[in-house]
Amino acid sequence: MRQLLVVCHDVPSMSVGATLPLYHMIINLSDRYDITLVCFDSHRHDIKKLSDYLKEYYTLDIPEYTAVKNQLVYTLKNMFTLDNLHTRSILNYYYREDMMELINAKSNDCDVIVSDMPMAFYVKDSSNKKVAYVFDAVADYNHRMYEKSDALKDKLYWYLNYKKTSHYEKCYDKFDRCVVVNKNDKNLLRKSVKAPISVIANGVDTDYFKNLERGNNGVKIVFLGDMSTPPNNDAVRYFVDEIYPLVLSKSIIPFYVVGRKPTSYIKGLESEVISVTGEVSDVREYLDRDTIFVTPMISGTGIKNKILEAMSMQLAVVSTSKAMDGIYCEDGWECLLADSPDAFCDAIIKLSEDEGLRTSLGEHARLFVEENHSWSNCASKLDSILRQLLGD
Repeated sequence: MRQLLVVCHDVPSMSVGATLPLYHMIINLSDRYDITLVCFDSHRHDIKKLSDYLKEYYTLDIPEYTAVKNQLVYTLKNMFTLDNLHTRSILNYYYREDMMELINAKSNDCDVIVSDMPMAFYVKDSSNKKVAYVFDAVADYNHRMYEKSDALKDKLYWYLNYKKTSHYEKCYDKFDRCVVVNKNDKNLLRKSVKAPISVIANGVDTDYFKNLERGNNGVKIVFLGDMSTPPNNDAVRYFVDEIYPLVLSKSIIPFYVVGRKPTSYIKGLESEVISVTGEVSDVREYLDRDTIFVTPMISGTGIKNKILEAMSMQLAVVSTSKAMDGIYCEDGWECLLADSPDAFCDAIIKLSEDEGLRTSLGEHARLFVEENHSWSNCASKLDSILRQLLGD
């Protein structure tokens, strides 16, 4: 079989959106390629879950510091190297010379390389056929965050990251192909990237995310996501400030914010009607069939994995159009779209009162995911790209 080298910024995991596609690509391509994984290891995820699908794997630890001062010194040391100042993002935490040496050594034994976005600079000068699985148009996202920021320190942070990532994305031109998760990000990257760009929408593990049970505690509203990220904080703030008061004026429906690393703002929302869970061991416990799943996103890029997971769980989804970028389901049949607070509130109230509507939306959503977003289908698309580059 052909030899595939996968390079990732952390151990691929099904619980982290940034590495989720590569996690499933490794599993679904393991019968077609001998796969070697080279990655950093934050020790948050167990590589043994992938070991049966890998020919071999090599990891390097990301140094962990209990003292903020020591971590800052390490980060500044990495920032102010000539290579970092020229090619990488402003707060790069992942640079190690021995990682470059490891990747170069393993490149000699492979036919093709797939790298995620944070590791692309390690691979850009390799003579192998190579694919940058970059997911999103990150520079554009940083620019939009710069434009919407009010505080000077925030504007400075996002502007510097925008300038760095704009420069960083130019290294994609050294790859034979870039892969993003939706057409919008493809169109954005086309403005600055000359390499061919393909779209492979994210998938969902339909065997893991399935739901046959009704809830025992009545209807509830759930928002799910990594609560340390600005887009998720923006979404919850928009929901709590603009939408939820309208809902409460008509019906007392509890709202759950489920996800790791809630910010102080998110933690401060805890009340009689709002629950903030923090990280949970199994998100499915909060996604029973009487859940109304909301994604009131007003910023961010890429496909929202949480929406696909909720749809796979047969939940009724209420979403802004922004959140549905790259998920081409039908409004009123597989989800409900709402781009104003009043429309969002009306959709929630309608679903809370109509079990039949919740059921039909959930069933249609599940069928949509099965037909359009299985990981095996996504892997086959990547396989076609790799075979084309290899001339197979």
